[in-house]
Amino acid sequence: MTEQSPEIRVAPRWAAAAAFWLFVSIVYAGQIWWLARLPGEHINVRQALTWQTTYFLLWIPLTLIVWRITSSWMPESSGGWTRMLLRHAPIFIAAAGAHFVLVAAVSTLLGAQREAFWANVMMQATGRLHLELLIYTAVAGSGAALVLHQRYRDRELATVRLQAELAAARLDALQGHLQPHFLFNSLHSIASLARAGDNAGVVRLIAGFSEILRHLLSTEARHLPLRDELDLVERYLEIQRVRFADRLRVTIDLAPDAAAARVPRLIVQPLVENALRHGLAPRVEAGVLNVRALRENGCTRIDVEDSGVGLPGGWSLATTAGTGLRNLSSRLQAEFGSSASLQVEARDGGGVRAIVRVPYVAS
Repeated sequence: MTEQSPEIRVAPRWAAAAAFWLFVSIVYAGQIWWLARLPGEHINVRQALTWQTTYFLLWIPLTLIVWRITSSWMPESSGGWTRMLLRHAPIFIAAAGAHFVLVAAVSTLLGAQREAFWANVMMQATGRLHLELLIYTAVAGSGAALVLHQRYRDRELATVRLQAELAAARLDALQGHLQPHFLFNSLHSIASLARAGDNAGVVRLIAGFSEILRHLLSTEARHLPLRDELDLVERYLEIQRVRFADRLRVTIDLAPDAAAARVPRLIVQPLVENALRHGLAPRVEAGVLNVRALRENGCTRIDVEDSGVGLPGGWSLATTAGTGLRNLSSRLQAEFGSSASLQVEARDGGGVRAIVRVPYVAS
């Protein structure tokens, strides 16, 4: 919204002006009715109500006109307070004069005044000019206040949109960083088999790798059903089974009521990769990797646990040098705030358990 344009929206300004002046008219009508009931008071209630109601209700169109002309006048855009007040002076004179004339015409037409038309106008000008100034000041000030409120709301909405765009950009950057990390590690596995002379393993790895790459490039969506995320994990594990041979036993347990839960893409794979690379790969003997997903207290919970070498002494998620877990934690924080969490802990009997919780949303 620009400062030069009339910024009070049409529907709210009509409602605000009409509601305020109707309220004032009702208050004055109640006062007249109460005074008329007092002993010793002789008030022509019909005449007083007609005149007072006319006086205040005729400010409705004048209020709209004043708002339209002056609502965007602010000291910073009008050359300071003095120049802004000077700009208001002719508008006040015109509004007060028009109001006096309209009140005199309507009250005379309705028989609420016995004076002649111009005598009525002069009586108002000499007796009520100070009240007109107070009313004009209140009208112009309320118009400026409404504009300032609208500007604040617009800026607030713009800030919210900007924060959402920044969060989306941050998520894209984190995911963009995670995908090359994932792909480079897969290529490293292929290179390791090639150096070992396992040509059949290299062929199987490349085939599985191409499936994963096609999946990653086929959609730009940040979220997908949990069943599809676990399908991606299955493809990744097919590659790793070639590398680990008989040293890897995997179980994936997906609760039926969690299969359709929408989760961020590549939320499980970094946990699986971390378990294989840092937990099971250093072991000579066979290891176990378990993936379990279920609904829990309005959240989607995903557990990835291994029977590997466990956490090193003094390890913490905040200080780990690993890219996958840090990126995953940052993604969860950026997208869900405190509604999501990543917890990494030692597993009973050896190894590590990583637990992710995100709000449950059905796909």
